[in-house]
Amino acid sequence: MRRMIGLFLALALLLSCVPLALAADTDGFTDQSAIRHGSAVQMLVDLGLVSGFPDGSFRPNDPIKRAEVAKLLAMIATADPALASGAPFADVGGSWAVPYIGYCASRGILVGSAGLFRPDDNVTTQELAKTMLILLGRDGTRYVGAEWADHVNLDAFQLGLYNGVYTAYTHPIDRDDACRLICNALLCYAVDGVDETGAERFVLDDLMNPMTYLEVRFGLTRYTGVLTGNECADLTESGQALNAGQTRLAGHKLFEVSTGLGLLGRSVDIYMRDGQIIGVPCWSVSETYFTFSHADELKTACESGGFSLSDDTEYYHNFDRADPQLLSHLSSDDYITVIDHDADNVFDIVLVITSRMAVVVSTQPLAVKVDGAQRVVAPFQSDLSFSVGQRVLYSEVLGRGYIRPAVD
Repeated sequence: MRRMIGLFLALALLLSCVPLALAADTDGFTDQSAIRHGSAVQMLVDLGLVSGFPDGSFRPNDPIKRAEVAKLLAMIATADPALASGAPFADVGGSWAVPYIGYCASRGILVGSAGLFRPDDNVTTQELAKTMLILLGRDGTRYVGAEWADHVNLDAFQLGLYNGVYTAYTHPIDRDDACRLICNALLCYAVDGVDETGAERFVLDDLMNPMTYLEVRFGLTRYTGVLTGNECADLTESGQALNAGQTRLAGHKLFEVSTGLGLLGRSVDIYMRDGQIIGVPCWSVSETYFTFSHADELKTACESGGFSLSDDTEYYHNFDRADPQLLSHLSSDDYITVIDHDADNVFDIVLVITSRMAVVVSTQPLAVKVDGAQRVVAPFQSDLSFSVGQRVLYSEVLGRGYIRPAVD
């Protein structure tokens, strides 16, 4: 199992990172340019769960502390946590987080050891994942004992909690990656116990659809569909794009929101409350997404990973419709992205994107040098940030250049 997880982690990392969604409006932070997961931070800001420091900074690279996690978890768990007046630990008497620590301890979300809570200790990636799994309603008995970390990492990987989070499991997680992991968890379906067979039972809406934790806890309405068009391109009309600031999900109306090139073809969730979009559009938790640099890698995934292509699989070259023979005529500059929208191990969409090596020469405006010429570009996925001198992959869609990190 660990080898299989390692294989697919490696495949997923071929794009260097798979951001949650497009860049968010985090301009309110003085250090917003250093935030890697702008969309995740924006979602938690919109929900009132995180904020900056008195000096206006967010400090994305600071490690998150156990006391901070306790407050976050209490606020995520309920709108009225009935904060405790104390906590059963000898080392938290003077901590500002005593009520939150007491709340989390009383519900088994956070525990201490030897009578201590260690509120100022850093939190590792797998420790934060464990708390979020428990909060989602997963079986907490799996996360105790000598093998607790293995069970946490397996469940967190399978549920997508680790998507886009590249801090090692055993290392302290910073505020930026913590927001990403927490947001990933909130996009998961909320568990409401188990049925008579022991299978998990999800919280269902009036139409018997499973509800994400965002819907259950924060009262958001979720619109889900394949993102077929935006201001970058339109999968239904080759050579066309929607107006700036518009996004279309299959089966839904147009949404007045911008989305990046990297979300085209993906199953996307848009959350709204009282007619307003909360956070930013993000990929659906039910989706599987890999990128390969060679057709043989796709073949290996299909043969050894249990995936397949079908007669209904749709093919696109640089976001224009193509036929299956496309895979037989690839160049060394072509990268293959495959998307399984409904987790049935059949790839629904194959995107072949032609990309050339380039070097970033400016960040304001974002520009690269490619084929001896300098071009102003946009990020392939708007959450990505770049530095001068960085090697990147350059692609053109409808005459506009986009870049993403190069695969080393």
